[in-house]
Amino acid sequence: MTKNFSNANPQYRDSVFRDYFNDKVRLLSLCNALLDTNYTDPESVEINTLPGNFFSAQKNDLSCRIGNNILILAEHQTSINPNMAFRCLSYAVQLLNNMITNKESLYRDELVIFPAPQCFVFYDGDDAEPLTKEIRLSDSFYPCKNKPELVVTSFNINFGLNQPLLKKCSFLNDYSTLIGKVKQGMKEKLSRRQAIIQAVNWCIKSGVMTDYLTRKRDEVFSMLDLQWDFDEAKAAWGKQVKESIAQKMIDDGEPFEKIRKWTELPLEHIKELAQKINSAKGEIE
Repeated sequence: MTKNFSNANPQYRDSVFRDYFNDKVRLLSLCNALLDTNYTDPESVEINTLPGNFFSAQKNDLSCRIGNNILILAEHQTSINPNMAFRCLSYAVQLLNNMITNKESLYRDELVIFPAPQCFVFYDGDDAEPLTKEIRLSDSFYPCKNKPELVVTSFNINFGLNQPLLKKCSFLNDYSTLIGKVKQGMKEKLSRRQAIIQAVNWCIKSGVMTDYLTRKRDEVFSMLDLQWDFDEAKAAWGKQVKESIAQKMIDDGEPFEKIRKWTELPLEHIKELAQKINSAKGEIE
């Protein structure tokens, strides 16, 4: 069963989230949960995810149109990106532009009516995050009157939390369970590979995503393994950037609390960096 996984094929670029919900039945359930609607026909969902590739940050994880709404769904593995509202704005502009068949209509004296963008983040990282919070585009601008606004609603869907959205959408709850079981295995000191295998086998036996995991077992192994690799690389890169900023601020004599606020590094870590920098200066002098 695991022989194909042992040579995980890097061609599986999609995350399990995107692949699992790239299905109109599951996506319809998620749309109804997010919008408090009761659509029943899966064909009412039009998937319109933007094209891209593994290295293109412009591709949104998943988006669709249903009724008068465009849903932009973005999954995060490790941390909430405070720039998510701006990113969703860029996705929304592209999606809306794609709907205009005649660009000249924008210059006529008749108002063009668009579906309303609805933007969501599903967080399953390891940091403490509220069950629900809002990320606002207006926070990205300097103070002024009439700042543009777009609100992204972030849901913490970590396994074991009392997240109401998971109760409204069984498919999202199943996804949360799978990821939670992988994390549980890793906390038990299993290798990442063994944790994924154990989690997938547990879910299949327990009736969680059973049909999907049975059909796509090896692909799921590869996607999860690749996703964790990518997340770890992003985390390492992010830490290096934050430390570089902190070092520059330390050199400029900025207060530790200000450095902590800007870099989100632990205060003790900032003090250790400062001590190393000061020691290095002392050796040079």
